[in-house]
Amino acid sequence: MTEEAGGSTRRAPVFFCPYCGDEELTPYEETPGAWHCAACLRAFTVRLIATGVNE
Repeated sequence: MTEEAGGSTRRAPVFFCPYCGDEELTPYEETPGAWHCAACLRAFTVRLIATGVNE
């Protein structure tokens, strides 16, 4: 995800569910930045912690 002006974040595309591997994902509107899997009925968020590059 990338940060925009004002501190808000955009949704990064998620390609598959981390729980069941299904690709039928939709944005989960109750929580910003969350995704809903239609196959296993879970909602989850994905967050970038670091890139592995030291400054």
